[in-house]
Amino acid sequence: MSEAIRSETSAVKSPDDLPPPRDRHGIRPVSPPFSHTPLHRFNYYIALLAAGAFAFYAWRLLQWKAAVGGWWNLALGKSPPSADAMITGAAAGGMGSSAAAGTVESRINELAAALGMPSRDLAVAIADAVRQHVPPASLSSIAANEPSG
Repeated sequence: MSEAIRSETSAVKSPDDLPPPRDRHGIRPVSPPFSHTPLHRFNYYIALLAAGAFAFYAWRLLQWKAAVGGWWNLALGKSPPSADAMITGAAAGGMGSSAAAGTVESRINELAAALGMPSRDLAVAIADAVRQHVPPASLSSIAANEPSG
């Protein structure tokens, strides 16, 4: 008997306190998977699975190529020109004006309209960003050359 059975703190005081032994049933013989499948059918299954995987990855590669703008961009890791820039350029070209035409104020107004926010809020946000990243001497020289004062 083990020490746990003989200890005084254990609930098991003798072998009579243990449950009866289980009836052991032998393990049923089981054939391995695909043991009754002919080899040629197994090869067809594997070839079909490989063709499906190849088709999926080829489709994903074509989707990726279309997203980056062609094989050349895909190979070089370049990203396509922004769709927004293409739309803005087409709209500016359609109206007969060049992309550089227009004042900064009109550009901010167009951007605010495209973003759906008040142009004053956008102008304040842009001004704060400019003040953080442009040296003060440059800001004062820009203000001196500004015709509006």
